[in-house]
Amino acid sequence: MKEYLSKKEVKFAYFDVSLQLGALARFLKIRDTNPVFESVKESGSIGLPTILIDDEILVGFDEEKLEKLL
Repeated sequence: MKEYLSKKEVKFAYFDVSLQLGALARFLKIRDTNPVFESVKESGSIGLPTILIDDEILVGFDEEKLEKLL
């Protein structure tokens, strides 16, 4: 995902939730309060990677959906 966004020359902020406790807390707050993640949680998945673009949330790397949001 990072490589894809870099190739497209998209400015982005990358947060590694395994290394940054604050980033993990922010992610969990988003995940636990947003209905987009219901099916993810029901399947026992975590919901990573998650891409936030404005008010849109994309769970997982889906090049076609990402392209539409850019």
